Amino acid sequence: MPDSPSALLAGIQNKIALLSQSRDDAEARCLELEKQVADMAATIHDREQQLTQARLEIEFLTLSHRLADSPEALANARATIARIIRKVDSAIALIKSDPADL
Repeated sequence: MPDSPSALLAGIQNKIALLSQSRDDAEARCLELEKQVADMAATIHDREQQLTQARLEIEFLTLSHRLADSPEALANARATIARIIRKVDSAIALIKSDPADL
């Protein structure tokens, strides 16, 4: 005699429970992986900022050494470059705050 309806129903309910648990496990894993991706993206962003800063420092030092032959000239060149950078930054700030652009 084939399985009784109650046995079939119990089997179906068991499969439903297994599928539900599997889905819950997959959702938890998905959330865990999303968090890992977000953490890695933040880490990559931080590293990119550090790399950009390091590249700027390399350019600054390279330019300073090209402009200067002695330690005193190097210090003067660095001061000159820093002053120029401040002027460029303030010019950019003025452009950004220009009321004519509003």
